[in-house]
Amino acid sequence: KVAPVDLAKANPARAAFTEKVLGRSVSAVTSYWQGQIFAGGAQPPAEKPSDAEVLAFVRANRNAIGYVSAGATLGDGVKAVTIK
Repeated sequence: KVAPVDLAKANPARAAFTEKVLGRSVSAVTSYWQGQIFAGGAQPPAEKPSDAEVLAFVRANRNAIGYVSAGATLGDGVKAVTIK
């Protein structure tokens, strides 16, 4: 089971990721998750305020996957997946 993690809504990397990968705005994705919660469905990914905290979450959780700003240093224990 995969454990996704998002950056905070105001983070520019989240907007870029959401628009490029999901093809939607952050507000549209937020609305989707609100509907899921209201309907008793799935829960949204964990949300972390910074690249460092996303990386720490991924390091601490074997099944975690997240994204960070393009210039972030990953360090040990994290593998990069490039999206083109």
